[in-house]
Order: sequence, then structure tokens, then C-alpha cells
Amino acid sequence: MSKFSYAALFGIQIVVILFIFIYSQASMQSVQRQIDQIRRTASNLKYEQISSNQERITQRVNEKDVVESYQQKFKTRDIIDSRATSCLNIKYDYDLPKASIIIPFHNESDWILSRTIKSILYRTPPHLLQEIIIVDDFDPQNLDQVAKIDPKVRMIHNSKREGLIRSKIIGSEAAEGSVLIFLESHCEANAGWIEPLLQAIKDDPTLVAIPIVDTIMDDDYVYKKSILASGGFDFNLNFKWIGLQSPQKTETDFVPMPAMSGGLFAISHKWWKILGKYDPGMDIWGGENVEISIRAWTCGGKIMIIPCSRVGHVFRKGWFPYTWGELGHSRVVLKNRARLAEVWLDDYKQYYYDLHPMARSIELGDLTERKKLREKLKCKPFQWYIDNIYPELKDLEEVKRHMGLQ
Repeated sequence: MSKFSYAALFGIQIVVILFIFIYSQASMQSVQRQIDQIRRTASNLKYEQISSNQERITQRVNEKDVVESYQQKFKTRDIIDSRATSCLNIKYDYDLPKASIIIPFHNESDWILSRTIKSILYRTPPHLLQEIIIVDDFDPQNLDQVAKIDPKVRMIHNSKREGLIRSKIIGSEAAEGSVLIFLESHCEANAGWIEPLLQAIKDDPTLVAIPIVDTIMDDDYVYKKSILASGGFDFNLNFKWIGLQSPQKTETDFVPMPAMSGGLFAISHKWWKILGKYDPGMDIWGGENVEISIRAWTCGGKIMIIPCSRVGHVFRKGWFPYTWGELGHSRVVLKNRARLAEVWLDDYKQYYYDLHPMARSIELGDLTERKKLREKLKCKPFQWYIDNIYPELKDLEEVKRHMGLQ
């Protein structure tokens, strides 16, 4: 090989080596740029996370100020915290659904209604409260000043007497919250009352959540702790308090309730609509609580007492501060319960009519839509409800008599 050839070969080797060196340097710079980019991204993410945490902390601090402001503004009387001690150790989600609280009233004292509202504002975290809707069911008084307590309070005026049942429907149709909480106009919210209800519904949207109802005496308004009891009914279709069907393992365990008393409960807004709200063909009140209880259980839902939620309620002794319209008290209740029996009791409706034969002669109105609702929701028969939810109903004297056991 000539000297020229050796020189050319050597030159080529040098060029290759230089190319490899330059390429490797460029690659290293590219890798370094990528590393630098990853570091910058991580730094930004860390900064954003810190900023997000700071914003969250700031938000909590601001909300703490709002809570304290609410508590100062709406300070109400001190009442006993009637919750079990174990309830105080439960941690609830921060991002619970917001609630619309619906309170119908007719011929109610302004100071009692005001205290109901102020107790809610005082003992409810503001970020969980969408609004308080008070429905004036053609009250003879002018209580508009009650709606001025706070911007979250608004009043709806019925143009005629609708009754408790339809007033609740009217309030629900105006509500914006994800959860509806129905209260009566003579209640008092206790400490930590709303979080357990909202958590239960967040965890199970088909659950109707019931607080333990404490007693407020109607003569001196002393607040008294109530014992835990469940609810049922007889074939008069009249609600009654019953003992627990099975013992709780802990004081905070939810308790199944075959039927609710009806005045105080929380329900998902969406589930309320799917379930068909209340029966608008019912008048004033009476029977609607048993009807929606049977409907909730047989149509895919459940009713549970939430022991860590407590609300006081004034139990009046044998008098009603309102009128019952043309039908009168007895016939209104007979009509409502007969509508219930016709739609939901199947063959068991005979027991109700045997106890109340006068109900057969009362005009019940059109039941077509309610029966269609039962078919649409594919609800289970009433026999399933007795067998699985309320077997105690089998032991009632009326059933024994009809079955020839007495």
C-alpha cells in the first residue's frame, strides 16, 4: 500500500472518530436538555402542588372565618350535644354534596320559625349549605322578615293552601342542592347534625337518611335527648315507633327503618325525582310518610337512621295549628291512606278497608300515574316488603284475624 493510501485511511479514521465524538456530544447535550426539562417540570409540579396546598389551606382558613362569623351572627340558645361520644371521632369527607333544606310552614310562630333557621345556620358548615327554602303555605300571617335573616334563606309563597305534602314538593322543585333535607318549622339542629346525613347519601345515593329526632317540650321548650327507636306502622297505615329489629354492634351503626315518621329526612335530589317525590294527589298530610317508605324499600332504595345526626323537634300534644279544608281531618287522612293502599298494598289493602270501611266511599282521585310509576321502577310486591323488611307486620292482630288464627 502506498504512503498516500495509508494517509487517506488514517484521515478517514480521524473523520469517523471526530464524527462519533461530535454526535456523542450532541446526544449528551440532548439528554442533558431532557433531564433539565424533567427537572423544570418536576419543579413546576412541586410548585403547583405547594400552591394548590396553600390555596386549600387559605380556603380552609377563610371558611373558618366564615363559620365563626356565622356562629357570631346566628348565635342561638345552648342545647345539649346529644350525640354518642363515639360520633365525635368520625371523620367526614370535606367535599360532601351541598344541601337544600326545605321547611314548609302554616300558622307557625315567627320566633319558632326564626329559631329553626338560625339553629341551622349556626350549626351547619356554610360550604355544605346551598340554601334554606321556606315554603309559606298560605299562612295568615306575614313572616317575610324571616327570609331576611340571611341571603341563603329564601321564601316561596303558595297562592292557595296546598298542605304539607304538596308544599314539600313545591320546595323541592325550586331547590338547587344535590341533597334535599326536609325539616319542619319547629325544629332545632344539633351539633354536627348535617355531615353524617350527607356522608351517608354520598356513599349510597339511594339511601334515605333519617336523623335521631330529639324531643323539644311544647310547654317550656326544654330540649331532651331521645332514645334510638325505629319506625313501622299497622294496618290502619298509621306510623308508630317500634324497637330495633336487631341490636347495633356499635353506637354509630346505621339502623334500618321500615317506615319513617316523615317530618325530618334527607334524600338525594336525583333519587327523590326518580322515586316520584310525594304523591301529589294526597292532601294536607297523613299517610305520605308510610307511602314513600314502602316505595323506597320496594323500588330499589333503603331507609336508615343515622345515629350521629340529631335534630330536635317540638312534639305538640294533640292539637293542630292549621285547618284541614273541606274534607276535615278524618276524611283527608282516610283518603290519603286509601290512595296508598290502592297503589302499594296489593291484596293486603283489604285489611285497611275492613278497619276503615268509610274509606271505600271517598273519592280518591286519579291513581293512573302512581300505578305507572310502580311499574316503571319495577318495584317489588308488598309481600316482599313484609317478608324482608317488616316481618313484624305478620304478627299484628288484624292479620291474625284475617288468617283465621283468632
